[in-house]
Amino acid sequence: MNSILDYIFTLTESTLIFWLLESTMICRFSGLKKICMIIAAVIANTIVIHIMSDLSINDKFFVYFCFSLLLSQIIYKGKISIKAFLILVANYIFLVSDIIAGNFSSYFIRISIQNILYVSASPSSLSFSVLAKSLNIVFNIVCIYNFKNIKFKIPQKYLVIMDIIVFLFIVTLQFMMHISPILQKDSNNYSLYILGISLGLIIISGLNIFFLTEICFYHEKEKKNYELNARNHLLEQQLSYYESATSDLTKIRHDINNNLINISCLLKQNNIHETVTYINAITEALEGTKSVINCGNDIIDAILNYKIAVCKRHNIDININVDHVPHLSVSPIDLNAILANILDNAIEALELIEGEKRYITGKIFCYKNYLSIVVRNPYESGIRIVNNRIETHKQDKLHHGYGLTSIRSSAEKYGGSFNVYLKNNIFCVVVMLPIEINI
Repeated sequence: MNSILDYIFTLTESTLIFWLLESTMICRFSGLKKICMIIAAVIANTIVIHIMSDLSINDKFFVYFCFSLLLSQIIYKGKISIKAFLILVANYIFLVSDIIAGNFSSYFIRISIQNILYVSASPSSLSFSVLAKSLNIVFNIVCIYNFKNIKFKIPQKYLVIMDIIVFLFIVTLQFMMHISPILQKDSNNYSLYILGISLGLIIISGLNIFFLTEICFYHEKEKKNYELNARNHLLEQQLSYYESATSDLTKIRHDINNNLINISCLLKQNNIHETVTYINAITEALEGTKSVINCGNDIIDAILNYKIAVCKRHNIDININVDHVPHLSVSPIDLNAILANILDNAIEALELIEGEKRYITGKIFCYKNYLSIVVRNPYESGIRIVNNRIETHKQDKLHHGYGLTSIRSSAEKYGGSFNVYLKNNIFCVVVMLPIEINI
């Protein structure tokens, strides 16, 4: 009977771990396979705990943590640091619940905590186990309620710091479990003191979780601000280009009467050659007011037309062939991050060289539901790629030089590919995005 109860209580703890993971992480499986995998993981965890019954509490925790982390890697997607954090939190809940329930029972029932923890046949031990598991469930629900709204999209260092903090809490609790029986030999009142310390640790850990939540929300807000700024920047580029084109067109229209008078005079003088030359000059000026790129996608048009205008101002020869691109599911932010950064990197590289080498060639085309972007430009020798990004030549290195990282991030978001090739002083960027056409 006692063995069955032990299995039930252990099964409860294993279930709580995967309940916490399931509420926060994205499962790799779905349907019946998902249910079978989670049940199998819970049972495997339960068996491992009973196999380790002869190990010390520290060794048991280490093996159990590693085994749970391995199972979570198999079943759930996402960063291993997030899974480690959730498993550590679950184990912390188990320990703090045991300490609170054990010392509460010991103080009020006036029984040694050793008899409560290690004499499973006693009624006090059964009451302790029920109370501890009830606290497990309550604390677990509180954590799920807080974590389900959190997007753990924060820098890795913050996640690692939180893992370390929770781990130190667990070490502290394990130390308290070791000293509780020793202190009780002097006075049963120590159970009350340890109970107070445990409640204090819960408050501290709650504050840490609160700060983690605030950090996650802060980074989410910063991401939204970045996307908003990117949209504004994209709009500014588009407006800048069209204002420039409109200004040129206005000048031509303003001078139309003078132009017509000049053409009329040339025709009266029967000066056909100069008349044709004059008309061609006006035609070229009008052509310059048209959009260079008109691929059917307003975002790509705005980005490329603006960058082409920038290249002209910097005396950079640019030639980008763009096939017709339908309305895509790729977000404007990601298109901007990819195209703008590719061209900005090319322009920055060409600012360091002179003469005929200042050119950019490229092609953007759709093939078998892939949007392919290929851009080439020459560069001076000595270019460096550090941590998947070009080492910027700008003085403000903190806020520049992350173009390649941004391109890679946007491409990988859609399961796409990003490659850089360096050959014969030609820098080539190739991006392929699997896209879905919005119907």
